[in-house]
Amino acid sequence: MTDDDGVHRRDVLKAGGAAAALGLGGGGFFQTLVESEDGQASKEEPGIASFVGQNKVVQTVCSPNCRGKCPIDVHVRDGQVKKIEPHPPEDERYKRACVLGLSHTQRVYDPTRLKYPMKRADWSPDDPNGAGRGPDAEFERIEWDEALDLVAQKMESLKSEHGAESVLFHEGSGNYGQTGKSFNRLASLFGATQSGWGIDANVGRGFNRVTGVGFFLPPTNEAEDWENANTIIVWGSDIFSSQFQMDASKILDAVENGAKLVVVDPVYTTTAAKADLWLPVKPGKDVYLALAMMHTVFEEETYDEDFIRSRTTAPALIHKDSGELLRANEVFEDGSEDQVVAIEQGTEEPVALEPETGGPYALFGEYTIDGVEYVTALTTLKEHAAEYAPEKIAEKTGVDADNIRTAARWLATRGPGGIAPSYALGRYTHGHIFGQAYAILMALTGDYGRSGNIHAHHSGGTVLSAGDWSAPEGSNPGPKMYFPDYPASMLDGDPHKVRAVYSIESNMMGNQFPDRQKFKKAIESLEMYVVADMHHTDTVQHADIILPVPHWFEQEDIASGWGSHPHLGYRHKVQEPLWESRDDYYAIRGLAERLGYGDRFPETKREMLRELVSRDDDIDFETLFEQGTQRKQSVPVIKYTDAFPTETGRIELYNEDPPSEKGVSFDLPRPVEDRTADDYEKADQYPLMFMQKHSRFRIHSQYEMVNWVREVNPEPQLDIHPRDAKARGIEDGDYVRVYNERGEMVVKAKYNEAFQPGLVNTDQGWWSRDYLEGHHNDLTHNEVSEVGQTMAFYDVRVEVEPAPDVDTEMYEGNNPRGASAEAPHAGGD
Repeated sequence: MTDDDGVHRRDVLKAGGAAAALGLGGGGFFQTLVESEDGQASKEEPGIASFVGQNKVVQTVCSPNCRGKCPIDVHVRDGQVKKIEPHPPEDERYKRACVLGLSHTQRVYDPTRLKYPMKRADWSPDDPNGAGRGPDAEFERIEWDEALDLVAQKMESLKSEHGAESVLFHEGSGNYGQTGKSFNRLASLFGATQSGWGIDANVGRGFNRVTGVGFFLPPTNEAEDWENANTIIVWGSDIFSSQFQMDASKILDAVENGAKLVVVDPVYTTTAAKADLWLPVKPGKDVYLALAMMHTVFEEETYDEDFIRSRTTAPALIHKDSGELLRANEVFEDGSEDQVVAIEQGTEEPVALEPETGGPYALFGEYTIDGVEYVTALTTLKEHAAEYAPEKIAEKTGVDADNIRTAARWLATRGPGGIAPSYALGRYTHGHIFGQAYAILMALTGDYGRSGNIHAHHSGGTVLSAGDWSAPEGSNPGPKMYFPDYPASMLDGDPHKVRAVYSIESNMMGNQFPDRQKFKKAIESLEMYVVADMHHTDTVQHADIILPVPHWFEQEDIASGWGSHPHLGYRHKVQEPLWESRDDYYAIRGLAERLGYGDRFPETKREMLRELVSRDDDIDFETLFEQGTQRKQSVPVIKYTDAFPTETGRIELYNEDPPSEKGVSFDLPRPVEDRTADDYEKADQYPLMFMQKHSRFRIHSQYEMVNWVREVNPEPQLDIHPRDAKARGIEDGDYVRVYNERGEMVVKAKYNEAFQPGLVNTDQGWWSRDYLEGHHNDLTHNEVSEVGQTMAFYDVRVEVEPAPDVDTEMYEGNNPRGASAEAPHAGGD
């Protein structure tokens, strides 16, 4: 190839790489590439964009609700995004990116993008016509000022007539920038109801009752320390599929250093395939398994005596009759009510337990003080665990007794290690009990406060500390409302009537929340539903006012590293917002001005970001802006080195004032099941447990539209064990009806022996347009436990049968339901 050809070899190579990254190809295309001043790329097809020439590279951050928050470099030419690649952050060990992050070349220009502010054609503030919301709704284009005027006027009228709490500010997790802080600031100034989380909080809540910390998953050592673990029990997490950018690499580092990897999961996952030991627990039986591991630790006396004496309430005395802890103020004149009492070995005298103090405290036994009989907390726990011998619970859990003992033995005897649960354990109704159980198990093995300890399947990462910005002085924040309480508040006025919702960064109410039909009815009852989003989602289709939000590349922000990234990242703007999309901050400040709070918000987004950064002593705005990433040095790598924030300053192995439900007290972890129970009342009618795993092809419902991904993951399917399928006359690839008392869906069956008999799965995140009929969240329920208050997506039973003849044209030929699909009604073209 020479210059005389009109095609330069170096340019073809450049173009070949770029075209491959963009999913373009064909030998004829490459053979006709030429350089030209006007950017024409093809003699045969002059409309084809040029992939030859110089790129402008902008460093920014990918910002979905995943563990990555990866800094990326975006290549722009002729005003268009052409290529994306990982950017080395301040700590280059965290240079990562996944195929989804690299696919923004498609997402940023996808036809499902919202282009203009829209109003539902048959909605007005005085006549909401809730029945008009949904699939058949039509929208008309309006100006931004009109949209914000309508929203502000309706908010003011509702506040005047029904109180500010009648307006709900709902925030999802679709964008890990700083918008939420301004959104909550406006809500606090107005007095609106604000969203309290109701997803994935079960495990953390249970862990918190033992340690004093945790709401979602508990804090754990930063991922860079994981290579020092000697035993890692990954519990309910397919970390090698869902978190391969950051956390998985650290676990592999530990394995290379000699760590034992145990995976507890009802599914033979990618992670299980790499494990030294796989424990195929049955769905919902995890607490039994944790108690059997405790039984093994007690039986083999491999508990860490020094740790439990100095940092837990193991020596604390419990009244044998009342179950109350003996308090220091009941024994000593100067004793504190917050202190518990132990027995000093040798003298047999009672002593007060100070936080973080060792001593010759008796760990086991019964003692009499002033004629009253007491027993140590550790004795109580041991007696409780004695009921769960591995041989006794092996059949119930589906895990071999010898393997249970092996896993417990590795954790207790091989040095520092840990248990890395995912949120999946909390997606059973009573998943909080597992949080309580494994927190106690790790206390027995002494796995807190040491290098190599792991307590969750992702670390905490770095967040921007902004003080009271979200609830400033002089504001009057309204009540918090957890997600599961939304329908009752909208439909029945319990605990108070919500009449309008302003939603950002969320496809929850129309797609992701369980019992989707009930949430649709709740939406129908509203007087106003405002949705700000980037794409025309199922939730947007139910809106009255649609506010188009730019792609992440079109809005300046600071990305929180919450998850696994130890850096904050500056999200530099790559291009100007397309069409009439505007940053959420534009709408929030615009509403603030109309509602009388304009002076409480900086004029520009960058001024707002500067103010937030000024509140965090660890972060310098100019450094972050210029460098692109900055690490907070105050974030400790090793967690749990100080006294625990409990009443006693210790890990509390026994709960004196326990919550309870279904007549069961959680003074100690006691298995309670809902639909996973063997004797569940509808088990015969709906014999299959149904779960919805996270997919490597989506981040919740984001990236559903990306054509690259749809080529390999074109439609939802039902993973089903061949034994269950054949018993129902279902062949691999048949379309099936999946149903229960709440709803149904029609999908293709996929034989998958990785799923044990009795368990079926459809990956979460699909939109309703992806289904022939129904939706996976038409099968789920919104019932939560009294303690956990967390949506139980996995505690679901279904039956499956062959589907009647169905029209599958939507999946056939070159007709993907993603990026090349017809633009929806609200596109505004």
